[in-house]
Amino acid sequence: MGTAVIIGVGPDQGLGAQLCKRFAAEGLNVLVAGRTRAALDAVVADIVAAGGRATAVVADATSEADTIALFDKAGSDLELAIYNAGNNTAGKIIDMTADYFEQSWRVVCFGGFLFGRETVRRMVPKGKGTLL
Repeated sequence: MGTAVIIGVGPDQGLGAQLCKRFAAEGLNVLVAGRTRAALDAVVADIVAAGGRATAVVADATSEADTIALFDKAGSDLELAIYNAGNNTAGKIIDMTADYFEQSWRVVCFGGFLFGRETVRRMVPKGKGTLL
């Protein structure tokens, strides 16, 4: 059984949680990653109740150490990696502060870089896997 790493998992009705449930139903062992333990635990409980395999991993997408540890936990069975972290706070650019933009950049761009780098470091030597 392969492993999927999905980061950016929040509320049960969100895209990250639904992706976790979908790929667990397909037979993958899912590492459910995000910053909020309660939200992760709820998604894992739903997956396990449905007969799937999942583990909650508290991780900040902008932390290099957290990202490396997440992929180390996935091990050699990594088949699928999905980056879903982002900031969906609505607003107008005219009202946006530089601090808000910088935090959004860190999550979307820098976090995406860390996640992608760690994914390809593990998938390229094997010659297979999917990164979304």
